[in-house]
Amino acid sequence: MDGETGQRSWFRRRPRLTLSAIALTVCVVTVIFAELAARALFPEWIPATIERVEFWTYDDLLGWAHAPGYRGRFIHRDFSVEVAANSHGLRDSEYSTARNEKKRMLVLGDSFGWGFGVEHHEIFSEILEADHPDWEIINACVPGYGTDQQFLYLKERGLFFKPDVILVLFCVNDFDENVQAELYWHFKPMFVLEDRKLELQNVPVPGPTTKQRLQRFLLGTTYLGPKLNSVKDVLVRLVATRKDSNEEKATVDMWNMRHLTRLLIKAIHELCDEHGVALVLASVPMDSEKRAFIQKIAGEQKFAYLPLDGHFDSAAERTTFAHDGHWNSKGHEIAAGAIDSFLWKSGVIDESKLGR
Repeated sequence: MDGETGQRSWFRRRPRLTLSAIALTVCVVTVIFAELAARALFPEWIPATIERVEFWTYDDLLGWAHAPGYRGRFIHRDFSVEVAANSHGLRDSEYSTARNEKKRMLVLGDSFGWGFGVEHHEIFSEILEADHPDWEIINACVPGYGTDQQFLYLKERGLFFKPDVILVLFCVNDFDENVQAELYWHFKPMFVLEDRKLELQNVPVPGPTTKQRLQRFLLGTTYLGPKLNSVKDVLVRLVATRKDSNEEKATVDMWNMRHLTRLLIKAIHELCDEHGVALVLASVPMDSEKRAFIQKIAGEQKFAYLPLDGHFDSAAERTTFAHDGHWNSKGHEIAAGAIDSFLWKSGVIDESKLGR
């Protein structure tokens, strides 16, 4: 037997496998080096959605929530703020479900109400509470929550705080989120229309899939992932051979979004009436057509509605971050002032109606 035949190198015996292993190793090392270089040279590339990975945890009713007692730092190219949750998983001070002599308001909303990018004391609800020491204002806002999740939270958990007033901060993306069963790399509950009534689906909410976990890591924690994903989206749009948008389908989808949103707001209002709680809805600035739609719902249901558009349109200073559309501290200050004035002028907050 030829001695060389029995002693062939690994490469000569398995050339394809060896080359593949070398290529894979080079790719992995290159990606790691590129990621480290991006972190060092382009700190502004930090994922804007990192709070979804850092602070969210699975919730079988709502899809995601904040873990009770968590603490962390939310770092973004525009800010670096401390984030902490109380024993109820809320970004707020500790509150007991038992009532005391103070009036009590529960705030429902998404990342705007949660205080995306601002310190705890800068959130509009904290400003209101500081100005009115006879109030307890409990902030139950969670980033990404649509009207459907807010309704479920109020029904199953929020009413245990026995509030006098429910303040819902409505955002324009709630229309779309209310018809989705999966958002932000998480599954979520979803209501559908059955015989013109709301029927809850997707609960218990399924746990995360391998794909979602991978997306959270690549798009929620790496610097290169979101950039490469943006490039991919541009390429997909460029090579698309047909328009994805269909006017008839878009019209049906918009009708579903609006009708479902109307029924969800109605359900919140009816739940408030059932428990003797006043409802106030304030909306983040949005286009006039959608604002008029919310105004119509408020008129039909006869609850107090405050569109914040005019207050922000007249602001002399910037109210959002340079690279993000959420309110900065000035924006929260304006929202607090507008809501405070509205609550008293509308008669929602009144000694004859509050205090138990």
